[in-house]
Amino acid sequence: MALPIEFTGRTILVSGIHKGGMGGATCRQLARAGATVIALDREQAYVDAIAEEVRALGATCHTLTADLQDVAQCEQVIPSVIERFGRIDGLANIAGGTRAEEWLPLEETPGESFWTTLQLNFAYVFYLCRDAAREWIRTGHRGAIVNVGSVSAKDAAPWHGPYGAAKSGLIALTRTMANEWHEFGIRANSVSPGAVMSERVLAKAAAMSDAAKASLDPSQKVILSEPVELANAIVFLLSDLASGVSGQNLTVDRSLSTKFCAGARRNRRDPHATQ
Repeated sequence: MALPIEFTGRTILVSGIHKGGMGGATCRQLARAGATVIALDREQAYVDAIAEEVRALGATCHTLTADLQDVAQCEQVIPSVIERFGRIDGLANIAGGTRAEEWLPLEETPGESFWTTLQLNFAYVFYLCRDAAREWIRTGHRGAIVNVGSVSAKDAAPWHGPYGAAKSGLIALTRTMANEWHEFGIRANSVSPGAVMSERVLAKAAAMSDAAKASLDPSQKVILSEPVELANAIVFLLSDLASGVSGQNLTVDRSLSTKFCAGARRNRRDPHATQ
């Protein structure tokens, strides 16, 4: 007898869609489990592409666009979802990541870049989760939240400090969500990936400055995870199989963070030494 993960009759909002990344993989796995998916991204092309794939799997997919770096648009996401599609049962916040141009030592990081990183990887999550929880509390409906953190939040995040700080804040905020909302039947957890093999990650790596590339320790071999491995963890935490799990951070990195966290780097004064 199989032990299924069942989402029939449930609608899940997924923010941050890319066919080859975690967002796309999560949409596909939710569809296979019977969920109705709402795909949210800044780019209409991304949500249209995943909607086609989800529908080909026999599931329903709605699309929505919003720039999650714009606070005003963030505050319209959940009201728009409720107005257009009705009740939602779960929320997966996957949008985020580092940008090639922000891979800098802290003393060289522009203030604007710092705040952009925090909005993209931390602040938008507050707005979407706050508004979803407010709706669930108002209606007496139970819900589940999964926010994507990072192993860069575990210890230090050399040369991408704002990103590590944002993800640390996200994980801490998620635990507070679990604490404050558990009495309403709302669960909140986070998933922390390591290095995930996706088109976006590969493109950012290729676009890094020569200085950033030179800062890395070439002796360290990065262990790459597949997007579907993260998707499976997200789907599990959204499901009833995880009914007793809340306020937790699940690392899914194929043991990357047991070797080194966020990447070993060369000593900046002595490029032949590592730290």
